[in-house]
Amino acid sequence: MEYTKSLFFSSDPRAGIDNISQDGSSFTISLNNPIKIPHDASDCTLEVTQANIWNTSPNIGTEFSNNIFQFKTSHKANPGTHTIVIPDGLYSLNGLNKFLQLEFSNLGLPVGLILLTGSSSTQQTIFTFSIAGDSIDFTLADSCNDILGFDSRIAPATPQAASYNEYSDNGAEFNRVNSYGIRSNIVSSGLPLNNQAIGLIASIPITATPGKLIIYEPYNPIRVDANELIGNPRSNLEFTLIDQVGRNTPTNSEHYNFILTIRWMI
Repeated sequence: MEYTKSLFFSSDPRAGIDNISQDGSSFTISLNNPIKIPHDASDCTLEVTQANIWNTSPNIGTEFSNNIFQFKTSHKANPGTHTIVIPDGLYSLNGLNKFLQLEFSNLGLPVGLILLTGSSSTQQTIFTFSIAGDSIDFTLADSCNDILGFDSRIAPATPQAASYNEYSDNGAEFNRVNSYGIRSNIVSSGLPLNNQAIGLIASIPITATPGKLIIYEPYNPIRVDANELIGNPRSNLEFTLIDQVGRNTPTNSEHYNFILTIRWMI
């Protein structure tokens, strides 16, 4: 006969968790009623049957060392070198361009001074300079060059005429997070990440646009071997939201939750 036990977990501190990491990716909880799978059970598995995750994990931020945009202009309104610090956030190409235009305006410079667009065919980014001789310095340690596909260099390398288009050296990398995963100490192995056993209990595709809620309700959720729970009660649990390569994924102050279902036979 099959038995099941379902548990709802949330990273929201108001839900009574013990601790949450500063970036919101990890939380711990001590269960009042430990998870107990009988000694005579067999074929124990667990699965994440439902999850809610906000698609807000930043792709630009201080911790990623990619939040500086420095440029030089000869525009008469405010000539010289200017440094823009990009706030932590999840940016698209269009979203970053809009932010830069607002910052140009705040500096007393015209909107459209440097336009950021992209090529869908090559995935390259393109900067269009309205003033002759203007440039962007991508050599700074915290420059946003990687996400835009530029090598560490001055762009353009030599002064150019007005309306010049500068193409990135490589494809843009705005998709820092391609999918989410939930890692836990409830099992020691879980789903292998290539050849690594990291306690991965779910892999969750991104099905919502930036800033929207991902609602994960798999028709056939992947079952993870949990035979180690048999006869070994668990009460102190840790959960971490990770990306496709196992990195802890900041939540940008949003909370995530999920339902964990444990199954066993007697």
